[in-house]
Amino acid sequence: MYDIIVIGAGVCGASFAYKASKYAKVLLIEAQDYNKKIPERVNIFAEHNKPFIDDLIWKDEEAFPRPWKVLNYKSEKNDGLIDYKEFGKPLGKISHTEKFIEKLIQYAEDQGCDTRFNEKISKINKHGDHVEIINNKGESYSTKLLVLATGSRGFGLQRSLGFEVPDSYMGIYLNSDVDENILDENFNFQYMFHLNPNISSDGPFFFNVGKGRVSTGYLGNKETPAQLKDKLDRILRNYEIIQKYVKGISWDLNNIVIGDISKHPISKMTNNRIIVLGEAAGLVTPFFYEGMLCGLASADIASRVIEPLLSNNTEFSSSELVKYDQEIDRLLLDGYFRNGNACEYLFYGNKNSMKNIWNAYTEMLLKNKTVRKFVYEVLMIQDLSSYNTDNDRWVGERLFAQLPLLSKATMWPKFLKAMSF
Repeated sequence: MYDIIVIGAGVCGASFAYKASKYAKVLLIEAQDYNKKIPERVNIFAEHNKPFIDDLIWKDEEAFPRPWKVLNYKSEKNDGLIDYKEFGKPLGKISHTEKFIEKLIQYAEDQGCDTRFNEKISKINKHGDHVEIINNKGESYSTKLLVLATGSRGFGLQRSLGFEVPDSYMGIYLNSDVDENILDENFNFQYMFHLNPNISSDGPFFFNVGKGRVSTGYLGNKETPAQLKDKLDRILRNYEIIQKYVKGISWDLNNIVIGDISKHPISKMTNNRIIVLGEAAGLVTPFFYEGMLCGLASADIASRVIEPLLSNNTEFSSSELVKYDQEIDRLLLDGYFRNGNACEYLFYGNKNSMKNIWNAYTEMLLKNKTVRKFVYEVLMIQDLSSYNTDNDRWVGERLFAQLPLLSKATMWPKFLKAMSF
């Protein structure tokens, strides 16, 4: 009998297993074969992730090999750069995320956590005093508490347990090893967030620049995997505004990863003896598709909620676990998510206005230091519950003022609603 079983060993699940194994008997189960290789990724970890990562790991140069110094909110007309030199401290760190996950799992195992890789869960049975997990080999494990950290890959399990599932969209990701000299010559940023409705009206195209590697991709619409792959190939070969970045880089399209990305939080993330974390619960910011912060924060909240319940030998009832839902609301949904909700409503879904608004916003970043400062402060904030939504409204008012007169006439009802989020 385990105290806690965690299904899913991505950033969220591995982080939770590491923290919970300090005080509980934990089993971490992952469907991918991590014994062979954890898939390589480059991710951006803003400074606001730091409170949820132990210093020992945050300072690990294998997991976080370089600082994040420059953000580029890029449109077809402008580079809306947020450069740390203007404000004095790097925006955060760049992660080689497979190394980060590897460290979390290693430290969790050192604390007594059991791990099972290349193992898929076929059925979950709830009993009055425990939860039974059955894998695809017919083997079973029992636990006092089950934690689902399956991202968007375990929705069938969630539904079978009576949980809602979040909205999901198809995303495509490609990682490539690149000589450092080429990276230094091609990129004056470590992260680029770019909107173009001809690529997708639902999400960004991006570059993440690591150490000796770069990743790229975009959030698609309703294309098939083959269409996503073909479009990314055409973007990398022909999209004029990014050709200066990809010069000299060889992309192996066989390394493409295609899968669902979720967003929009489910209404209830706990039930008797079960908690849902991170992307599985839709905890991904609606506009920016930032899942790392939400995964780390939800893992931290869950660990803190569970520890006293376990020490008091409680039943892990829904009424006891609901504190997790309440803390998610307080720390993320009631403040931090509101900007993403407003931006999603304002920018996405309307091809005719998307370019105009995004061009106006990037021009404002280019010219207005206060707007750049507010973005910088969001990336640096250490207490998410103190997120200042008044700054977002201030930026929204000036963005509306920046629009051409005809756009103002058609867009003011949408801006007015967005400002109320």
